[in-house]
This record gives sequence, structure tokens and C-alpha cells, in this order.
Amino acid sequence: MTIKTHEFKLLQDYKEEGAERAAKHQRYQADLESVRTRLSELQTQYEHTFTESVKHGTDATEQLAKIDDDIALQKEVVARRERDARLAHAAMPEGKISSVDVVKEYVDVFVPKVRSEYEPIVDAKLKMARDLLISCIIDHRDGEDAYGYLREEIAEITRANRSQGKTSESPVIDHPTSTAKVMGSLGVTNGVHEVISQVSRFTYGHKPNDFEYIAEVPTKIKGAK
Repeated sequence: MTIKTHEFKLLQDYKEEGAERAAKHQRYQADLESVRTRLSELQTQYEHTFTESVKHGTDATEQLAKIDDDIALQKEVVARRERDARLAHAAMPEGKISSVDVVKEYVDVFVPKVRSEYEPIVDAKLKMARDLLISCIIDHRDGEDAYGYLREEIAEITRANRSQGKTSESPVIDHPTSTAKVMGSLGVTNGVHEVISQVSRFTYGHKPNDFEYIAEVPTKIKGAK
């Protein structure tokens, strides 16, 4: 592709800032998850100890009281960690680049810049394609006009030869250009239709075997048409 690709650097910078903030916030979240996990373990331990004491008829009052105290203390730790994570998230400064800045830069600067480079290249190629197709049709019409009379004369002579018994054959008298085989089709008009068909199929993913990418529009030599 001849189109120069540009990196949208502001978006990358915005993501990097976001990643830094997320990493700092993650440290508080990791501490919070750790104390929550410990609280869950203590609660599971209490349930298991209580269940086992009932099942086996043992007295686990002292052990259960100790676990209950640990649970109460751990709940306080969880509450503090939740508070710290919440305060840290609120206090953490926003990055220098806001999401609004990113969208505005993309819409107002990045898109127009890319488009200003892209449009002239593609527009020139499409105009060249149009001019080539129309030029082929003009050549076809010129060829018909230039050799039509000659084909008719030869065809008339052929019929006369047959009627006068000079020959038993009656060959097909083709027009020199109208029957030209182009793009695998007979005649320029059919060839043009085939080109359009191949372009249409390409938009759905089918690339012609003999396709050759044209990076730049060749220099045109304008004719008189």
C-alpha cells in the first residue's frame, strides 16, 4: 500500500497513563482482596469447627470464641482496606490527557490529516480507471467505424464467390476489432463488463490470478478524444 500509515500517538499516551493509574490502583485492590480472602478463611474455619464440635459432641467454645475474635478483627482490617482503596481511587490524579482530548484530536486532527493524504491517491487511480475504460470503448467505436466498411465488402465478395460457384466454402467474415478477444471475452464491450465484474467480485474477497497492484498512477498522455 502506498498510503502512509500514521500512529495515533495521543491514544497510545492516553493508554499508558491509564495503565500507570491502573497499576497503582491495583496495589490497593490486591491488599483489599488479600484481607478479604483471610476473612473468608476465618469464617470457613469457624463453620467447620462449629460443625465438627456438634457432630462429635465436643466442646469447642474456647476455640470458637478465639476464631470469632479473629473474625471481628479481620472485618475491621477489611473495612480499613476498603476505605483506603476508595480514598486512593478518589485522590489519584487524572492523567494529563483526558478521553475527551483523545476523541477531539482524532476527529479534528488525525482523520483530516490521513484523509488529505489518502484522497488524492485513490481519486487519481479511480479517474485513471474510468478514463481507461472509456478510452477502450472509444477505441472500440473507432475500430468499428474504421473497418466496418471493409468487413461488409469482404462479406459481399464471399457471398458472390459462393453464388457464382467459385468456392463451396463460406467463411465467417469477422470484424478485425469487434471480435477481438480481451479479458477472456469477445469484444471490447464484453471485456469492459468483465473488468467491472472482476472488480465487483474482488470487493467480496475474490482476487484475479493476474492482478498486479499499481502503487501510483502512471503518467497519462492525453489524446484528442
